[in-house]
Amino acid sequence: LDEYCYNIIETLQECLDPLDIEHPVVITESGRALIAYSSMLLFNVLEVRDHKPGTIPEIVPDDSPDMLVNLYAVLNNVKLQNLQECYNDAIYYRDELRELFHHGQATLRERALAENVSLAILEKISELLPQARRVSAELESLPELLSDIYYGNFSLFQSLPDIWAIDQIFPIMPIHRLNEKPTRAAVIADMTCDCDGKIDSFSYEDGIRKTLPLHPLIEGEEYYLSVFLVGAYQETLGDLHNLFGDTNVVSVHINEDGSFDFVREFHGDSIADVLSYVEYDPKVMQEQFRKLAEQAVRDGKISVPMRQQMLRAFSDSMNGYTFFER
Repeated sequence: LDEYCYNIIETLQECLDPLDIEHPVVITESGRALIAYSSMLLFNVLEVRDHKPGTIPEIVPDDSPDMLVNLYAVLNNVKLQNLQECYNDAIYYRDELRELFHHGQATLRERALAENVSLAILEKISELLPQARRVSAELESLPELLSDIYYGNFSLFQSLPDIWAIDQIFPIMPIHRLNEKPTRAAVIADMTCDCDGKIDSFSYEDGIRKTLPLHPLIEGEEYYLSVFLVGAYQETLGDLHNLFGDTNVVSVHINEDGSFDFVREFHGDSIADVLSYVEYDPKVMQEQFRKLAEQAVRDGKISVPMRQQMLRAFSDSMNGYTFFER
């Protein structure tokens, strides 16, 4: 920040001094530098998808296509001296077997086994990469391709649009289990249907990396991540691209003694709120659903108690949060 200020003042001096113009009082409102620290986004992880291979038979099944036999041979021959060769062979034989499957010349089981064996080969190569003296660009990206996908309970387009729009890098980290070493390399995906709803660039002390170290999920326990330095702009810039509304917001006041108070709490948009933003009338939808349920009772398709249960569920859903609630 000091260097930023020096550059501005020096530039003004260089322009004004030769003309004997009096130096002005400089006032700046440096948006992100001032406001970024005031806000963060918290979200829980809903699910994790890994790229671990499934169970692989020790011996290639009888009557398997040659491509599958070749993949087994590559799997048993991965060494530090031939990483690139094994990588090329694994991709080639896997793709060739996919073609056989598309032409009806390989079964679904054979294709599934080929996918698993090729994943096992790539995993072996990835484990040996740190010991390699020279690594090609293809192999450098291998850990990223094999990284876990952590699905977060948020919408990137609503709460972090600058990641998508201008490739902004925000600091991201878990906010608990900090006494445990994270053992999984991951990228983050949001809960929208859009393939751009992902975070795959992360800040480190030595620069930008494509994966983030995270902890394995523990069944029955929540896992929370925080995105820092989001300031006052992200929610304001966010849109209804995927019909996710504003998140719940809490204002926290930090006292001089280090304690803190929750000053204000704001509930995020309900499903009914978001539908109304895009020109749907929740009351009309509720009435239409009620009429359909009544007709179903008359037709003998559902019972009266079931109708009441369905109407309550519909109403609760409309008044509920747009994001996932446990």
